[in-house]
Amino acid sequence: MTRLTPDLIEGVPDDTLDLDSRLLKMCGKTVKQLALEGAGVYHDVDFSKMRVACVPITSGMGIIGGFSKSVDAIVRRLGMQSYVTAGTDVNGFQQAIRDGVDMVMMADDAMFVAYNVHAARSTNNSWGTAMGYAVALKNAAGGIEGKDVLVIGAGLVGTEAVQILKSWGANVSVTDIKTEKAKALEERFGVKALPDVEDALASHRYILNAAPAIFPGRLIQEGAVISTPGVPHYFDEEGRKKAKAIIHDPLEIGTAMMAVNSALFSMEVSK
Repeated sequence: MTRLTPDLIEGVPDDTLDLDSRLLKMCGKTVKQLALEGAGVYHDVDFSKMRVACVPITSGMGIIGGFSKSVDAIVRRLGMQSYVTAGTDVNGFQQAIRDGVDMVMMADDAMFVAYNVHAARSTNNSWGTAMGYAVALKNAAGGIEGKDVLVIGAGLVGTEAVQILKSWGANVSVTDIKTEKAKALEERFGVKALPDVEDALASHRYILNAAPAIFPGRLIQEGAVISTPGVPHYFDEEGRKKAKAIIHDPLEIGTAMMAVNSALFSMEVSK
C-alpha cells in the first residue's frame, strides 16, 4: 500500500476537496454511486444500520496522522455509523468486536482492509482502489467496452485493474518501468505489454494510472480521461488543459469502494 502522509489527507475529514461535486462533473456520479456500481448494485442503499470501527495500527512505520479519522469521515459520508477505537492494534480490534460492530477497517504498511464481522470476509485496498478508479474511468469515458485502455503500473493495484477492465471488454494494454512485470501480466491475462511508458501514454486516450508517474503535457491526448490513484503524480498546465478529466483523491474513492463492498457481504440487497 502506498504510504500516505498527513498532508495528503488533511482535507479528507472536512471534505474540503468537495469530491462529490468534482466527480459529478467528470463522471456523473457521486462517490457512493460509483462504489455501489463497483459492487454490482445500481440503486441507492441505506447503510444507516451498518456499524463500523476504524482501528489505528502502530506496527511497521506506525500510525499515519489523521488516517483513521479520515477513514471514519469517509464511512460516515456513506451513511454508516462509524468511530475510531480508543485502543490500537489487537486491543483496538478486540474493542471493536466487544462493541458488536459489523465491520472493522484497519491498515498497516502492507495492506488496508474492510473486514465484515458477520460474513468473515474482507475487501482489501488493492482491489478496492482498482475497482473504484476503474468504475470512475468507465463513467467518465462514457463506457470502455471496445476502447483502448492503458494501465500504468503492474503492481497490486495495476494487476487488479487489468483484470477488471478486461472483464468489461476494454482492449487493455499495460506498461511499467520494470518491463518484466508488464510482460508477466501480458502472459497471465492476455493483455498487451508496452515497453516504453512515454510511447504508451502518448498513444492512449483512456488511462488508469496505478503508479507514481509524471504526465508531460506534450504526451497527453486532447480529451484524455485519466483515472489516477497512483501517488505521487504530476500534471503540468498543458496536460490539465488537454485532459477531459483527471480523476484523483488521496483516499476516499478506494476506501468507499472497500466499505460498500464489504458491507454488502452481510446485507440482503437486490442488484
